[in-house]
Amino acid sequence: MSAPAMGTSKTAHTDSSNKKKKGPGTLATAYLVIYNVVMTAGWLVIAVGLVRAYLARGSYHGLYYSIEKPLKFFQTGALLEILHCAVGIVPSSVVLTGFQVMSRVFLTWAVTHSVREVQSEDSVLLFVVAWTVTEIIRYSFYTFSLLNHLPYLIKHRVLSIFHFMSVYCYYWPGFTDRIFKH
Repeated sequence: MSAPAMGTSKTAHTDSSNKKKKGPGTLATAYLVIYNVVMTAGWLVIAVGLVRAYLARGSYHGLYYSIEKPLKFFQTGALLEILHCAVGIVPSSVVLTGFQVMSRVFLTWAVTHSVREVQSEDSVLLFVVAWTVTEIIRYSFYTFSLLNHLPYLIKHRVLSIFHFMSVYCYYWPGFTDRIFKH
């Protein structure tokens, strides 16, 4: 244990070093719960939209058009995650979160929105399905964690493991698709 700094009492130093970081305050927690519930619901809307459009068309071609607006809205809404890191209500890196969120926003707006030909590509369905599954799991996990009420499957790491494995399972098909198409 280090010695107390000059000018401080040993009790003041001990009290401050024994405090554990507890996380966001009550107001920030309430906001984060609402944010995560809304984002979970949004990605569920996208999932249902994909399934409904597939069942109505009988094909996966052109499914992007059925979920275009909610996809843009909720993917852009993830920009708030950078702000959450910047103001310190979540303990994640601003830089890493920024790269992750901005890459998805870039793919949504600068590529898919701007280039009409891309919107009917099969690869769009791949990344939208990957995002949808991952985000439903991720946002619901964060919601339950904030509420300190983890369901059995999450508490026993089943969904946690599935969440991290799904990233790898969905990453490689999209990566492979891009390599072999170009």
